Amino acid sequence: MTTQTRLMLVFTGMCLIWGSTFVALKMGMEGTPPLLGVALRHLLASAILFAVIRLKRFTIPTDPLAWKQYFTLGLLNFFLSYSLTYLGAQFIYSNITALLWASFPITTALVAHFTLPAERLRPLKTAGIAVGFGGVLLIFYGYGFGQSQNLLLGMWLVMAAVVAGTWPGIYLKRTGARSNPIVLNGVATGIGGLATLVVSLAFEDVGSMVWSPANLGLLLYLALFGTVLAWVAYYYLLEHIEVVKVSFVGFISPVLAIFMGMIVLGEHLPSTVYLGTALVLVGIFLADARRYLRLYVRG
Repeated sequence: MTTQTRLMLVFTGMCLIWGSTFVALKMGMEGTPPLLGVALRHLLASAILFAVIRLKRFTIPTDPLAWKQYFTLGLLNFFLSYSLTYLGAQFIYSNITALLWASFPITTALVAHFTLPAERLRPLKTAGIAVGFGGVLLIFYGYGFGQSQNLLLGMWLVMAAVVAGTWPGIYLKRTGARSNPIVLNGVATGIGGLATLVVSLAFEDVGSMVWSPANLGLLLYLALFGTVLAWVAYYYLLEHIEVVKVSFVGFISPVLAIFMGMIVLGEHLPSTVYLGTALVLVGIFLADARRYLRLYVRG
């Protein structure tokens, strides 16, 4: 197998995994309290990653900056952002959750403008943010407004999750990661999983968990594929191809999530939502148009 073929297979697998996790998440909620689902997913992922760390004999940095990075990623991303996503996903279609998460590059660009001197907004990036948020508003209008308070609540919770998830990446870029991705995610998922488990035990009926083979299979899929393999694939691609090419996952995964939601769960969306989706994707493109054009020119 050639390197090019291997990279294409990894890229395709990553798109399929990230597109499918929203459907698996929604299906798993039928038998798992949302916060307990987050906790078990990340504790299982952490256990798998620590097995890899032990096998590869990776060093785990324990200096103050390393611990600050572990807790920033663990508490803001794997605890807060994932918890808000799961709580919101109770009320909305899986493909709506995926579409709202497609705005992540846009919120990141906006936050980076105020925190990273090298990431200031330029006219095209500003236009991309404006178009992308216009698409998000159309998704809200087409799916939530005038229909149900629960729909709106679910959408606001997912958008809050998107915002909460922006800071860890910005922070790591500012400070420089102190450990390799497997160590960083292994420790951070453990921290996030434990924090979520404490909250779940305090506020959820954990006894309602259905320990069926199907439900446990969904949990294993989310932990192994959605958390561990997806991130390993992401960093593998970053080592071998341009970051701009890797970012195309942000275009493909939401589209796959729409079709998977239709086929697996029978989810059908208003036409306004599809228009909003198109605007979000156009906004993502405009926000990084200069890099995409440079990539095109290089061929």
